[in-house]
Amino acid sequence: MTKTLLAAALIMASVSASAQTIKSCAGISWDYPEESLPLIDGFTVYVNGAIAGSVPSSQQNIGCSDVGLDTSGIFVVTVTAYNAAGESPKSDPLSLSVVTTAPAAPTGLTAN
Repeated sequence: MTKTLLAAALIMASVSASAQTIKSCAGISWDYPEESLPLIDGFTVYVNGAIAGSVPSSQQNIGCSDVGLDTSGIFVVTVTAYNAAGESPKSDPLSLSVVTTAPAAPTGLTAN
């Protein structure tokens, strides 16, 4: 069977694609139709437009620490599918604001 490239419209982040603020990130996952997986060799994960990691088609998730999402910052994550024919367009973006640092100490402490 000749593999054909499928549209990225089928890739969906399993978390909401709207902006989210989270205290820590354990992993990013996405969905892909099971019947289409034999056509896919793997997935590439992009963070802020740069390739951050890739996984085989049998793994539709990646650890946040594997793609640099274990530090504080604002990140935009997208995923593509690839096979011998090339790479699909990017999925819809997932925007994350990760907060891994403690807040500053309160000031102006007084007694009444």
